[in-house]
Amino acid sequence: MKPLVDSLPYVVKKVAMCEQTQFRGLKPFMWKRIPDLYTNTRSGDCGPVSMKFLAMHAHGDPPPQMSSITDRIVDSIRKQYAMDIYKTIVLPSYYAARFTDA
Repeated sequence: MKPLVDSLPYVVKKVAMCEQTQFRGLKPFMWKRIPDLYTNTRSGDCGPVSMKFLAMHAHGDPPPQMSSITDRIVDSIRKQYAMDIYKTIVLPSYYAARFTDA
């Protein structure tokens, strides 16, 4: 995280209208890890875990809380995302092609 929090102020200064924000100077941002939060140690899980954390945070961390996520729950999240993608992208494109051929 150190490279990110060190470089992020420069990115904000470059792209944001600083006079309309609370941004002040090029001091590195601070971050603090929430204790007892699930740590992703497996390759390929960062996307689903990040999206789940984002959704849970946006909804006020409803049950099951972020701190109760386990590898088994992450496996279920990945399966659900795969099914959602299949249902919204693959199936419509398959059926659209079938109906236009008929």
